[in-house]
Amino acid sequence: MTNAWFFQGRVGVKPTPQWDVMLTLSYATADKKPGHYVGIILPSLPHYNNTNGTYGTEVDVTATYKITNNLTYMLGAGYLFTGDYHKGYEPCYSESKIVDDYMLINKLTLSF
Repeated sequence: MTNAWFFQGRVGVKPTPQWDVMLTLSYATADKKPGHYVGIILPSLPHYNNTNGTYGTEVDVTATYKITNNLTYMLGAGYLFTGDYHKGYEPCYSESKIVDDYMLINKLTLSF
């Protein structure tokens, strides 16, 4: 990833020898933010860059259960609060809608 400052923090607990739970918080912002540029694509439609340079913030939670010495099951979820950087250039009269996103993880791992 280029043109970014990326910060991440992790906290994990192991309440029992079989369970491992982790919470991760990530934040990314543009190093060189786009200026408030006014571009004329069509004479009647001026376009503004109205972003603040934030890529977004993501929160992830995973829980891993050790079934046997070589078999583990992981379940996780993540949520991305999408930043304004993804709006890009838009006509000055419109208001872009950006949508947050989520993911679910389900993984069974066999190691030998």
